[in-house]
Amino acid sequence: MQRYLSYIGMFIGVVLLQIFLLDNISLGIYFHPLIYVAFVIILPLDMRPVWVLLLSAVLGLTMDMMTGMCGLNVIATTATGFARSLIIGFTSGLNTGVDDTIPALYRLPQKNLLTYIIMMILLHSAIYFIMESLSMAHLFHTLLRVIVSDVFSVIIVWYIVKLFIEKILNK
Repeated sequence: MQRYLSYIGMFIGVVLLQIFLLDNISLGIYFHPLIYVAFVIILPLDMRPVWVLLLSAVLGLTMDMMTGMCGLNVIATTATGFARSLIIGFTSGLNTGVDDTIPALYRLPQKNLLTYIIMMILLHSAIYFIMESLSMAHLFHTLLRVIVSDVFSVIIVWYIVKLFIEKILNK
């Protein structure tokens, strides 16, 4: 029960942090870190894919309802949740556990964990910003938004994941 409460707290925490802090920071058009995807990143690696998709869709729907977007967050977050198992397989390898299963998030080496975070955030923000612009005329600006936002998103999400793993999951 404690584990579920931790994940519910994480869900509420990243949504509130995104909406009330990061969405209100105005440092230009290129700076828009999307950190709420940290919830999808932190979900247990052995969670059934249908639950990952469902929780990703609920997260995206929550963000859409709170920000007034019309499905943009649902599309980006659900697509990220869908590709999560492929990214986990790519970053950690399929045969990393003793019994050939994917290990827990806290057992991943730092390099693999960082690669996993970067790939998840890159996929999410690329879908988000491309769907937001819906134009190939501004592709350079869209790619620049993805890169600048991802640098800050990766830094923030890295610390959120490390805090969650070290302080909450390993009690």
